[in-house]
Amino acid sequence: FPRLDGKSTIGIPVFNMKDFVLDALKSAQAQTFTDLDIIVLDDGSTDGTMDVVKAYLQENPDHRVRLMAFDENRGLMEAMNQMAFRAEGTFFTSLAADDTISPDLIAKCRAEYAANPWLEMVGTHTDFMDAEGKVLAPDVKHPFTMIRKPVNGSREEWLQAFYHGNSYFGVSMYRTTALSEVGGWDKRHGVISDYEMYLRLLMRDNIRVIEEPLTHTRIHGKNLSLLRPSEVQKLPQLYH
Repeated sequence: FPRLDGKSTIGIPVFNMKDFVLDALKSAQAQTFTDLDIIVLDDGSTDGTMDVVKAYLQENPDHRVRLMAFDENRGLMEAMNQMAFRAEGTFFTSLAADDTISPDLIAKCRAEYAANPWLEMVGTHTDFMDAEGKVLAPDVKHPFTMIRKPVNGSREEWLQAFYHGNSYFGVSMYRTTALSEVGGWDKRHGVISDYEMYLRLLMRDNIRVIEEPLTHTRIHGKNLSLLRPSEVQKLPQLYH
């Protein structure tokens, strides 16, 4: 019978995010579910990101926080895999260093696992904020906000929805053993490695999404680069 006890690991991969990373870390520390294992992995930052993190932790010690670092930039998927494979928690959640999560995200995700222990992924919805952290109004139009949000359904309904492309999940919680069993995120799929992970997990069991904006996605200059025409043009073949 799948475990429901144990810690929750929150992994924060970070590359050159000194202006935002503390907001992400503080939102992880502020969870109402407190039995946490928090990993901050520096993916070869060159802007002093980890100096900011270390200075904060020196003034605000937290035994739940672990720091890791690559000696060079290896990319987001490698960072996520390293944290997932070193996680102490029964469940693993990856939080982007420029985003934040609501205080009850971990507790609500674990409640979904308690209701159905055979789940291996529980996602959330997201809202959006600007670079200063101000939440954007729901009617603000932006390419990120136009991506469809996932809705719950059967495995067959999920697969039919994904056949037409990705959905915009917020932060998701995975069963840590499941990530190991499927071999982690496949770096060959680049920006849609998360999409490929959803499909692999759906081959094993259903997934679930909490249809509430428990994740707060920041829109700023660096992640706008994902909208470059050269990147967008790759998507149809990647999805295929």
